[in-house]
Amino acid sequence: MGDTINYPRRSNSATTANFAIIVLVGYLVLTYLKPILMPFCIAILFYFLIRAPEQYLVARFEIVARMPMLAYGVMIGIGAAISYGISILLYRNIDQFQGEMTKQGGLTDKFREKWDALGEANLYGLEEVITSQETIENLVNPKVIQDFATNILADFATFVTTMITVAVFLIFLILEEKSLPNRFMAAFPESYERVSTIVSNSSEAISTYVISKALVASGQALILGFLLWSFDIPGWLAWALIAFMADWVPIIGALLATIPPMMIALIALDPTQAIFLGILMVLNQNMWAQLIEPNFFGQKLGISPLVLILTVMVSASVWGISGAIVGVPIMIIARIALEEDERTRPIALMLAMKVHEEE
Repeated sequence: MGDTINYPRRSNSATTANFAIIVLVGYLVLTYLKPILMPFCIAILFYFLIRAPEQYLVARFEIVARMPMLAYGVMIGIGAAISYGISILLYRNIDQFQGEMTKQGGLTDKFREKWDALGEANLYGLEEVITSQETIENLVNPKVIQDFATNILADFATFVTTMITVAVFLIFLILEEKSLPNRFMAAFPESYERVSTIVSNSSEAISTYVISKALVASGQALILGFLLWSFDIPGWLAWALIAFMADWVPIIGALLATIPPMMIALIALDPTQAIFLGILMVLNQNMWAQLIEPNFFGQKLGISPLVLILTVMVSASVWGISGAIVGVPIMIIARIALEEDERTRPIALMLAMKVHEEE
């Protein structure tokens, strides 16, 4: 009769097992329902992104306060005009880049000249190792870089084609924002307070994340585009757009986006100019990522970097580039939801960057 049963340990084990099952089922659902869930998640992000300007327009203009839907119409019109202008400039920019690739004395010819000159230089035997490696030559070949940029932009075009579905979801989210809480309270009165807390905290966290990330990504891309344009790097607008998209991938996205234009710079410019441009690009990336974003916007995810990397890798494998972008907001919401229940709070603590943030 002296034996005792350790219920908390059993409860924690059961919670961990249930969580693992939910993660597995969630992964399968995300994989097989991608055409539906991906536009829906993107629509949620857009919803949080447009809430702040919508509230500003409602408070600023009386006519918008009487007709709140007018605010969304204004934002959609401005967004469509900006998207159309960027698409025209991007088309011309890519066409110019392709012309620089194929013309006589263009990037392909310059690359071959510099690669041959590298093999003739005296680098104490290192030149033979470098120029004999076909893999290295293929990586820095401008044709490979062009294919990389084309594939990235093709994925972005695929993302744009889903915008019709995104727009449908977004319209219904806007229409449901007033009535859905009342219906949920009537259907689940015992869970309404907890769910309301989760929704409120998630809304605040995602709004902060989306708005700050959009401003930071735009600022970084604008400066990068200006630098590349100043040094006459072909395809400068395409590289700036890729940097804007990559900046939404935490930790490594924006830094990796500077590698292809740096390779182009090494081919198109003198070594001194290319190195100087590379330093400016890295400074630009670090200024926004290390100074402006965390200090000015106060954007702190509070999630372990390892968890972020795993989230990006898994979401990218499921949904591609769009998954890498929306994966982090989904993880933010999941962490907030896990934190609200005592049984799942240990899992939220394991996802956190610092334990004292949860205490």
